[in-house]
Amino acid sequence: MITNYKQIKEEVLEMYQEFLAIVNEVKFPLDNKSMIALNNQAENIRKDKFLLMIAGEAKSGKSTFINAFLGQEILPMDVKQCTSAIVEIKYGENFTLTATYADGRTKKLNGDIDIKEFLLKNAALNDDYREIPVTTINNEILIKYKDRIPERVITDLINGVQAENIYGLSNIEYSKKIRSYIAKNKDNWADIVTKMEITYPFEDESLRGVEIVDSPGVNAQGRVGDITNEYIENANAIMFLKPITGAALESTSFRNFLESKSVERNGNALFLILTRAANENAENLERLQKEALKLYGNTIQPSQIICVDSKVELFINKIFSMTVDEIEEYLDELDNCGRLDAFIAPPRSMRILNKEKYIEFLKAKSNFLAVDHALNIFGRKTHYLALSELLGRMLKVYKRIQDELEERIELYRLKVKDPTELARQIAEIKRKLNEINVKMSKTVDEIVTRYTGDSGIIRVKAQSEINDFTACVDSISNDDINELEKISFRKIDEAKRFQEEMEKNIVAECNAALIALSDENKIKYSSLEPDFTAETFAEIKQKTEASAHVQKPYTSGTTFKKTHYYSEYSRSVHFRLIKSSIQTRLKSIQNEAINNLIDFANETAVTYIEELSANAKATKEELDRIMEEKKNAEEIAEAIKTMQNIINRISSSMKTVSEWKGGIDSNVQ
Repeated sequence: MITNYKQIKEEVLEMYQEFLAIVNEVKFPLDNKSMIALNNQAENIRKDKFLLMIAGEAKSGKSTFINAFLGQEILPMDVKQCTSAIVEIKYGENFTLTATYADGRTKKLNGDIDIKEFLLKNAALNDDYREIPVTTINNEILIKYKDRIPERVITDLINGVQAENIYGLSNIEYSKKIRSYIAKNKDNWADIVTKMEITYPFEDESLRGVEIVDSPGVNAQGRVGDITNEYIENANAIMFLKPITGAALESTSFRNFLESKSVERNGNALFLILTRAANENAENLERLQKEALKLYGNTIQPSQIICVDSKVELFINKIFSMTVDEIEEYLDELDNCGRLDAFIAPPRSMRILNKEKYIEFLKAKSNFLAVDHALNIFGRKTHYLALSELLGRMLKVYKRIQDELEERIELYRLKVKDPTELARQIAEIKRKLNEINVKMSKTVDEIVTRYTGDSGIIRVKAQSEINDFTACVDSISNDDINELEKISFRKIDEAKRFQEEMEKNIVAECNAALIALSDENKIKYSSLEPDFTAETFAEIKQKTEASAHVQKPYTSGTTFKKTHYYSEYSRSVHFRLIKSSIQTRLKSIQNEAINNLIDFANETAVTYIEELSANAKATKEELDRIMEEKKNAEEIAEAIKTMQNIINRISSSMKTVSEWKGGIDSNVQ
């Protein structure tokens, strides 16, 4: 059984070096994108790179959590709210900060004093404007329109952010503050900091491969900006912070965050971190944990819903290196200035302070060990999957090289025996290659039409999901809202999986079509197969992203005249309203998926044919080279011997790689 990740990582990287040696030796015509992707993947594995995204609503304690997690007070914690800057924190030999401004300028600072001063100035909101959504205003107005902002844009923004008036200002005051902020900052848009990269010399080696991204807080409706979306999609893990106190666990913002496209694509990597746990007793914490599991358990793994207290963990970090007397003195100091929090005071059983027991008592309250444990398990699984993927791609390339060398050997042998027959066979292979290209192009077009047509698989499947939901709801008796909730969550989860399933099916059918068209007695399929990797998918999705956005209306905050009516609760009316709302949401998800999938299918067809054509072209060039070579029988025999030795090396390497991949795959199941 594989238990030592570090050891297996080194073994895999050694296999990769042998792989590179063979690739270089045979000068196999791998396309550039494939090699870049392989090298990047191997480099990330070498560095143990792990991208951890921290997201959360305003006042969720992200900075405090990050400092507690890292064991260092890097970010300012006494600020009211973070502004619109993305903050990246990674290992470096020195404590540095590089700020990027809206106009592209950068500024680098070194040392604790200058960096802390810069963070306090640029990571905090002015008290005058902390009640308005500054992040949204910065990104959607000031940076986008610079100093030329049309009045209609400001009006639209004010209407669109009514839901973010979380402090309950009057419409007039809320609007006035937004306009005041815009007027004050529009001429200084270039000075808005959009990104801060921080390096820090962490002593803990386990943190040196971790890159933490502190995102601007999500807004009241759970939306995040385009830049944050990009980070979420690339994150190995996403931690969404939600305070236990001061707000209900059920919230529109978090629900909408879960339903956003970028989170859906990376949903298995999501952790829900419930902060400020020390304010609750054990009974309440258990109740809250169960409530969170009931609300979000269909989306988030139970082991990834964790209650913590960052302030307790920070306190542990503070006293960890102190002696017992120093801790006593520090507690007295906090008590004298009125800052001795309830969680700090030791219980009666610890009147005579025992440092080990005291820290154990505090760690139980902070619960950061649960975060470390869950993240380690998740992170190791992610790392193992990356190793498996790298080995799998190496096997695929090895097979292509092996097939190509075997074909060359056959052609070289034929060249010695019968040059005329060699010319005939090469001409036949080229004809077959052209035929496959023509047929493949036609077949792929047929596949795309079958999926994307008005009566195509995508639309039919999407409508079937809607019809199934309606039928299930119609069968509910007594307007049972709980049953409606269960069905709704199940169908929305199915709708989220629909897009991924269709994408895989489209590529699988293209592959199946190529197998059917290939004559394996003449042409090895593996030597023609496009290198359709995760990076290819990502590139296609990126190309289709712009056309996947649709304009959606928003509800403005209109003040209605107040009229008093007597009303009585109607269960059936409530049921119908919920049903209608869920149907609208489900149709919205499906319509967006349809648009995305149509773009994806069309772009996949283009990419597939381009890669296949390039692959066939390389094969044709190799055939021409064999025909033109002026080698004698002895030289050909030596070339065949060299190629056979490489094939033997590849066979041995493939056996080793397959065994290791099998062991890794069984380890992460």
